[in-house]
Amino acid sequence: MTNSAAFTSNELIAIFGENNCFFPKDFVTQSVETDTRLMKPNSIFIAIKGEQHDSHNFIDKAIDNGANCIIVDSVWYENNVDNLKNYNHIVVKNTINALGKLANFHRSRFNIDIIAVAGSNGKTTTKELIAKILSSEKNILKTHKNFNNQIGVPLMLLRLDETYQMAVIEIGTNEPGEIYLLSEIVAPTAGVITNIGKEHLEGFIDLDGVESEETSLFAYLKKSDSIAFLNMDDDRLKKYLPLFDNVFTYGKNTNGEYNLNATIEINNDLTSKLTLNNQTETFEVNLKVKGLNYAYNAIPAVAVGLFYKIPIPTIIQSLESFAPDCDQDYGRMVVFQKNGVTILNDTYNANPSSTALALETLSLTQSDNKIAVLGDMLELGDSAIKEHKEILDKAKSIANFVLLYGPTYREALTMLKEEDKITHFDNKQELLNHLHIILSDDTALLVKGSRGMKMEEIVKQLVQ
Repeated sequence: MTNSAAFTSNELIAIFGENNCFFPKDFVTQSVETDTRLMKPNSIFIAIKGEQHDSHNFIDKAIDNGANCIIVDSVWYENNVDNLKNYNHIVVKNTINALGKLANFHRSRFNIDIIAVAGSNGKTTTKELIAKILSSEKNILKTHKNFNNQIGVPLMLLRLDETYQMAVIEIGTNEPGEIYLLSEIVAPTAGVITNIGKEHLEGFIDLDGVESEETSLFAYLKKSDSIAFLNMDDDRLKKYLPLFDNVFTYGKNTNGEYNLNATIEINNDLTSKLTLNNQTETFEVNLKVKGLNYAYNAIPAVAVGLFYKIPIPTIIQSLESFAPDCDQDYGRMVVFQKNGVTILNDTYNANPSSTALALETLSLTQSDNKIAVLGDMLELGDSAIKEHKEILDKAKSIANFVLLYGPTYREALTMLKEEDKITHFDNKQELLNHLHIILSDDTALLVKGSRGMKMEEIVKQLVQ
C-alpha cells in the first residue's frame, strides 16, 4: 500500500501551521508512510499510536530507512523533544487526523469523480461491483479490501496519481461522527448508502443512531451539491428524497417510477437474474455469484454505471463476469460444493441485519437438510442478548439444526423454550464433531459470525 504523494515543506506548513512545523530548511518529500517496512527515501513518516503498537517506538528505524520528515503526537513530543531536534518534524495533537489532512490535501489536487460507499451491510461488495463496472471504461482507484477507516481511507487517497480517472472509496464507521469525518477527507462527488441496519449498536444504541451516523454522508453530499444514489427499498433512506435536487433513485419496482427499477429472481443454485429498467430500456443481468446479498448489491452498482454513461452491454458483461475475492479462508457469502454438501461461507463478519439476510439465503436452498452454524455477533452493547435471541427465532424457523458458538448465543438460548434443534458448544472441535454426525449428502450449511469469532476455522477444518 505504498504511494507517491509528494509534499513540499511550504505545503506542509500550509496544512499544519507554521508553529507546528520545525524545518531547518526547505525540502520535498516523495511519499507518506505509516509503516517503516514500506519506507522510501525522502518519505514522511507518521507515528500512529494504535491499540497494540505505538509507531513512535520506530521513529529511529523510519529515519534509518529514509524518512526526511516525522509527524509525532504532542504528548509524546513533550518527553522526547531532543530526539528530533536535528530532523524535520511536525507536532500535532492527533497523528491519525494528520494523516487525514495530508490525504485531503492530496485529493484536492485531482479534479476527478470519487464515489463514496457507506452503509450497514454490503459496502465492500457494492464497492467491488461499482469498480468492476466503471473500470471497464476508466482507470479506477478502489479501496483495497476493507481499508475503510480513518487510517485506511487516507492511505487509499494518497495513492491517487494522474493515471486515475475515477475512484471508488469505501467508508466505514464504528463510532459517532466517523462517516462525516471521512466524507470531509474524501470530498466525494457522489455517494451510495447501501442500507441502514443493526451495526455497532454498542456505540450507536439503536437504528436511529445508525441512521444518524450513516446519513452523515448525505449531509456532506447535500452541502457539496453532489449526486446521491438513493436506495428506495430502505424505509429509513427513502425519506431523504426531498432533501436532494441531485439524486438518482433505485429499488425493486415494477412501475418504473425510479431512475432504476429492478426485480430479482433467485435460481435453485442461488444465482440470480436481475430484470432492470432505466425508464427507457429493459435489460437482464444473470449473476454467476450466489446469494441474495450479491443481487441486492448489484442494483446500486448498475445505478452508478448508468449515471456515468457506461453502456448497458458493458454493465451486463461486467456483472456477469464478477467473481468474489476468495484469497482468505473467510468469505462474503462464498457458496461452493464439497462432497454433496453446499457450504455457504459467510464468515467475514456478522451483525443482526447481515445474519438475517444470510439465513434468508439459506432458506432459498433446495436442500432438505439445512444447518446454520452461528458465532456471536459482537459490538452490540446492551442490545446483544435481545438481538441474538431474535436471530435464534429466525434460525429455528429456517434450519433443521442450529449450532451455536459464543457466550452471547449461550445466554440467548436460555431465554428460549427447550429447543431440540438448537445446540450450543463451548469449543469449535465439539461443534465440528457434532456437525459430522448430522451432515448428509443433501445438506446446505451456513457458517456465519463476527470477525472476532473466526468462524472460518470451522469451514477450513470441515473442508479438509
